[in-house]
Amino acid sequence: MPTAADMARARGTGRDRTPLWLFADQLGPHFHHAPEHREREIVVIRSDAAFAGKAYHRQKLHLVLAALYRFADEHGDRVHLIHAPTYREGLRRFGRTVVVHEPNSHAADRFVRRLHEEGLVERIFPTPGFALPKAEFAAWARGRKRFLMEDFYHAQRRRFEVLVEGADPVGGQWNFDHENRHPPPHTERLGVPAPWQPRENDVDDQVRDELDRAAAAGAIHPVGVDGPRRFAVTHDEARRALRRFLDARLPTFGPQQDAMLSQDWAMSHALLSVPLNLGLLDPLGVVRQAERRWREGRAPLAGTEGFIRQVLRWRVDLAPVLALRAGLPAPKPSAGAHAAAAVVAGTRRGRAHRELPAHRARRRP
Repeated sequence: MPTAADMARARGTGRDRTPLWLFADQLGPHFHHAPEHREREIVVIRSDAAFAGKAYHRQKLHLVLAALYRFADEHGDRVHLIHAPTYREGLRRFGRTVVVHEPNSHAADRFVRRLHEEGLVERIFPTPGFALPKAEFAAWARGRKRFLMEDFYHAQRRRFEVLVEGADPVGGQWNFDHENRHPPPHTERLGVPAPWQPRENDVDDQVRDELDRAAAAGAIHPVGVDGPRRFAVTHDEARRALRRFLDARLPTFGPQQDAMLSQDWAMSHALLSVPLNLGLLDPLGVVRQAERRWREGRAPLAGTEGFIRQVLRWRVDLAPVLALRAGLPAPKPSAGAHAAAAVVAGTRRGRAHRELPAHRARRRP
């Protein structure tokens, strides 16, 4: 991690060292440690408005705040952690223009572009949080007469050379759904190795106290209860959670990957959605590591393909939205994507932007 002295020396080289503003779902090294960013100062904003807009689950609020605070602690004087009523006010308090990656939601993307017009944001970089940039999706989609997730998935596999031999899938088929969708067994528990578990520290206690005070004051209206933290909120924790899954649980992941047991909440599920949603793990890096386990003979092909499919098709339901943004004819959107597609098409223009937590729910690997 660069020190303040390192950054001061870098400013003398003439290279762009405008501070980098990160949202709470952009906390991994692929966001802030790429060559063009590794010597920038970092700004993270704890926005009150982002938490007050909806009745979020208490555990979700805990995870987002713990991730922000742990990130600031771990990166020392490189990070400016600002608590402000809104993101806009936080940037004004910081007092310098910033650069930022594209946010992952369309509402936040429009908001950031308005900040760019206002002069608070100097430049918007493409997000490294998805395996396929928007421009490359547009190139793939242009001229197509149909939009199927399966077609997109095949293209992703070929493009990244994942589980393929030349242009063909290993094992002679693209998916193994018939092997990966078994019902749960008639037992209370699956009987597989336990998932990785975090060790809480004083940051978790601080977050609980903060949420208690905010709820008592009526500043937030959470639902649910905040039990022991079960998911990774730092890059190091995320790496350990991923390694535990790949080494001990991927071999049994496939058959019941879509099943649930009331007495065994974890089963063989990856439990990696939180660190992926927080941007702590590079999704393509996750895919590469899973494929390596199969090539080393440490995991079956069916389960490995099922896991890789979930990551590579991550948020692929937004394909109609991306197509509209690229000026392409959009396919009929799924119910989950219909409202977002309507926003992009302009049918809900004029609706005021409401700040949302950067941590967004996505399909669970």
